[in-house]
Amino acid sequence: MKFSGRRVTQFLETRGLLIPDSEFRRDAQHKRLEAELAALPATIAQELSVWIKAVRGEGKWEHAGRTYPSIARYWHVLDPILTGWLADGIESLREITQDDVKRAIATRKGTPARSIHIVLRNVFRALRQEGVILHDPTRGLVFAGINKHPPSVPSDRLAGVLNHARNDFQRFVMVLVCVHALSGTDMCHLLLTDLTLSRERLIVRRPGKRHIIYLDELTYRCASAWLRERHRRWPVTTNPHLLINRWAAVDTTHSPIGTTFTTVFGPTGLTMPTLRQGRIRDEAFEVDDPLHLMRLFGISSQTAMRYITAAHPERTSKLPR
Repeated sequence: MKFSGRRVTQFLETRGLLIPDSEFRRDAQHKRLEAELAALPATIAQELSVWIKAVRGEGKWEHAGRTYPSIARYWHVLDPILTGWLADGIESLREITQDDVKRAIATRKGTPARSIHIVLRNVFRALRQEGVILHDPTRGLVFAGINKHPPSVPSDRLAGVLNHARNDFQRFVMVLVCVHALSGTDMCHLLLTDLTLSRERLIVRRPGKRHIIYLDELTYRCASAWLRERHRRWPVTTNPHLLINRWAAVDTTHSPIGTTFTTVFGPTGLTMPTLRQGRIRDEAFEVDDPLHLMRLFGISSQTAMRYITAAHPERTSKLPR
């Protein structure tokens, strides 16, 4: 008899007939981080264990903790920096100075450099908070930022994106990105209860705020079609997320991973961030008002001004002396 292991375990778990194996249930990224720590010198491994515990929300100050996959992304940035410091003979993160941090950031340019700054600031702030170090070497260190205008997408290519959609899921995702400029993170966090067709609105929840999208006719049709398809394919799923696939339908704790969205846009020849940025920039060309961009897309004032500058450089250029 053929059956899906995920469906069977979900069925047994919902009825209290499944005995969980704590070792098996441990996050794969958690195991990987433990293995990475085990390969480091004892002192640095202990210090970074404190950092992981703090960002997980298990330190001195209670707060919403990061997931292990999120910490693993930080580790991916931190790992080559640690390798360089170990090669220089560093035995403890207490030895790191602001000059060391500046040199680490200087090894990259643009977004990678900004990522190093963010990760190191996160690490040393956590260690300072937990009393592991007395002085934070990233304190007062300001990253200069990235003065790069978002790329422009030709209007004919943007208009033809929907032609590449093969099903209701892909069509709805494309509309959310190309019309409403949602990011992959935004879409992963959307819940089924966030979409209200009767009120023609979709709530996008972001840290510390929420953005309300009022559905236009195209978005309404695509959202309605996706809800029908979702119910037809997985009528008994208990996954609360709006956007799910066949794996997430039987795993109630997850929404589609980022690669799912990346695959959707593969045939278009354009990346999801490029299409999202192109949509905001097109709106900036049409309406040169940063407040309009902030209300329409839920972006910050700094981001809105960056797009206005890119679309209307004459408004922010300096007059000749």
